Amino acid sequence: MSDIFIVLVGAVAVGTLAIGRLLRSQVVRRVAGGLAFLAVAAAAQWVVRTARAGGHWDEWAAAIVLLALGYLVMRLVLLLVFEWLLIRRFDLKVPRLARDLVGLVLYLLLAAAILRAALGLEVGTLLNSAALLTVVVGFALQETLGTLLSGLALTWEQKLVAGSWIEIDGIVGEVQELGWRSLVLRTTLGERVMFSNSQVARTRVRILGEGDLAVAVPVRIGVTHEAAPHAVKEVLGQVAADLPLVLAHPAPRILVHEFADSAVVYECRLWTREPWRAADVTDEFLTRAHAALARADMEIPFPQRNIRMVEAKAGEDRVAMGLEALESCDLFAGLPESALKLLAGTARWQEFAPGEAVVREGDASRALFVIARGGAVVQRGGQEIARVGAGEVFGEMAFLSGEPRTATVRADSALAVVEVDSQALGALLFHQNELAVELADRMAVRQQELAAHEARAGGASERKSLTGFLLERLQRLVVG
Repeated sequence: MSDIFIVLVGAVAVGTLAIGRLLRSQVVRRVAGGLAFLAVAAAAQWVVRTARAGGHWDEWAAAIVLLALGYLVMRLVLLLVFEWLLIRRFDLKVPRLARDLVGLVLYLLLAAAILRAALGLEVGTLLNSAALLTVVVGFALQETLGTLLSGLALTWEQKLVAGSWIEIDGIVGEVQELGWRSLVLRTTLGERVMFSNSQVARTRVRILGEGDLAVAVPVRIGVTHEAAPHAVKEVLGQVAADLPLVLAHPAPRILVHEFADSAVVYECRLWTREPWRAADVTDEFLTRAHAALARADMEIPFPQRNIRMVEAKAGEDRVAMGLEALESCDLFAGLPESALKLLAGTARWQEFAPGEAVVREGDASRALFVIARGGAVVQRGGQEIARVGAGEVFGEMAFLSGEPRTATVRADSALAVVEVDSQALGALLFHQNELAVELADRMAVRQQELAAHEARAGGASERKSLTGFLLERLQRLVVG
């Protein structure tokens, strides 16, 4: 290479750097290292030529200029392929680590070709002679190599791509860059957090996606033990369904998580496509839940130890509710008020959550039930055969016959029933024995109505026979 060519190359490199800095050119900024390397290499060869060092100095200086020029050209080619051809023409973005790896291989091949052409050096011979040095360096840099290999594995899997949201060690952030040795996240607080690739490979990572997948945000809240769980679930479910960030499908789930010392803890799983906004979802849900629970007279207790002198609850309220239920039931309606009050005072008031079984198919028959509030589903063999509601009675025939239950009755909603067992009914008939005939006749009428489609003929005689059977069973309750 002539002196004029060397000076021209150096001047062009320096001039390009200066003009690119003034114009703030992104292209010049990306190849600034190559231009600087070329300018320094040209200056070094000019000094060697001027000093007339000759010999190997001149050969090595020329080789360095060729290396710098080759590096610059290769850098421009890689930018053209990865930044323009693949992205703008084919809309294909190659991860940075993959680009760097391809570039490294090409730079090494180019350097080997230039050294062989300019100096006659065989790179393979140099590598063989440096085998021991390579082993020593490998042991010294084993952690760095492990990080590099982890980065290569993460890049190859292409699961942690730029723009996706992940959670590492409790930190939620958007993947901004996956490099040779580290993964950079931008958190919801605007911070840039760096994790080494080896740490990412060893740690449990939650991939939250880019807004294309539904992710559940769990929110826990404690409500007083005095509030029925099914009622709390209904209130919290209404709150969750009204949140703009929460999806309707999948629907929010409200689960009883724990019976804690001061409260029943509920876990509310709120599904969203923006899990990185979990703090906003939690804030909106808890803010609205506080108001909704207050309107429903459901306390959100704080950790406390209260010493309360609890008075025994007077039975008048439940007796009154039981009396009202008995008066609305066809089986007991119209009986003397004194008889109904006696029955209500000895019967038990029971409440069931939605889905609970009041009686089960095959169980022993120990009581009959009058529905005070809510409704229930009658199932046989797992199939629904009927529904019963407020004012209706079920289980009376199995109770009086002593046979096992022939069906399962399960609460369809919040259910309240009056349970009349043998003790309660026996106490009633002991004091008012004349009611046995009336109750037996009413039960017979009810059974005739239920079995009307099966009784084709002889209805009167069947009713008489059934009445006698029921009267006998009722009288046995009195005797005990």
